Amino acid sequence: MAGDPVARAENVWRRSYPLWDAYFAMVLAGTVAATAADEVPPGRRTAAIGLLLLLGAAYVAIGRKALRSPDVPRPGCKVYAAALICMFVPATLLAPVTATALAALAPQVYMMYGPGRGFALLLVLLSGPVGRGLAESGASTAMTVVIVAAGIACSVLLVVFIGRMGRQNHERMRLIEELDRTRGELAEVSREAGVLAERERLARDIHDTIAQGFTSITMLLQAAEAELGPNRHLELALRSARENLAETRGLVAALAPPALDGSSLVEALRRMARDFDLPADLAVEGEPRPLDAVEIVLLRVTQEALTNVRKHAGASKVRVSLDYGDPVRLTVADDGRGFAPDGVERGFGLRGMRSRVEQAGGTFTVTVTGGTAVEAVIPCSA
Repeated sequence: MAGDPVARAENVWRRSYPLWDAYFAMVLAGTVAATAADEVPPGRRTAAIGLLLLLGAAYVAIGRKALRSPDVPRPGCKVYAAALICMFVPATLLAPVTATALAALAPQVYMMYGPGRGFALLLVLLSGPVGRGLAESGASTAMTVVIVAAGIACSVLLVVFIGRMGRQNHERMRLIEELDRTRGELAEVSREAGVLAERERLARDIHDTIAQGFTSITMLLQAAEAELGPNRHLELALRSARENLAETRGLVAALAPPALDGSSLVEALRRMARDFDLPADLAVEGEPRPLDAVEIVLLRVTQEALTNVRKHAGASKVRVSLDYGDPVRLTVADDGRGFAPDGVERGFGLRGMRSRVEQAGGTFTVTVTGGTAVEAVIPCSA
């Protein structure tokens, strides 16, 4: 998906503006040509054409920007309205055929000024051709009322049409934005599902091959030690096999899917603490509640933090604390040897935990004082 959904939706709406520019240019050119061929006196004809050309220049300089602006009120709209009145109305009085330009000006006025102000401005623009036509025709008062009423009715119908078209375009823009957002969410869900599936496959393969291999080696070394008696080389090999088996099992645990399995976050954390190699306490504050996707983030952080403790800390115990406040706060602290502060960001596990928490809209900190404590703070609305 290319581009921001809102920007893409706005581009769909704005894509019609060049068409309106072309339409206005065509109508203006046709009106100028019709005025040049009109039989009015040359001086009036030339003045009317000059006013039409000035009106076109005003649209290029002011009207186009005002038409495209999302701001309310639109910049320059008052100046452009004054230009319309001062140039178009006199032109229609000089040469009635210039009223042809209303075919382009009427939609433009409603798009730029809205139904209410657009209707009022259009009545002013109509005053020139309607007044001149009525004066030259010598129509009666009743006929004048009928003609004016008919003109107002047509204008109202145009207001309704333009308004409905605008609402439909804005609704289409909203639907496109919603569709793009949904597609983005589905793509992210699909990507996350693929990542989890691949991690699960790797965990299963490592468990079925490397872990089983280390288990077999450990059993064979134990059998050899029982048969041959104490032997320094066998003891070293056995200890190395056991350490590598523990590392492999930790890797499998880190790659495996989060341990919710339909249970609550507290139950999953309690199960992780119970199965951990070292004594691990779990403290829960506040009333437990569903946290949706945040639960997966907290589980992964706990999982990775416990793996780091087992591999690097040299600790004797671990404490996992979960505070169901606002924001939710998870802390995993050990009493191990810690490490130098300048090495905090070097480990991939720490970078991965930080990335997960920040993607969920939270903050991640590491404190090294008499042990190591990692803390993830995520807003409830994340």
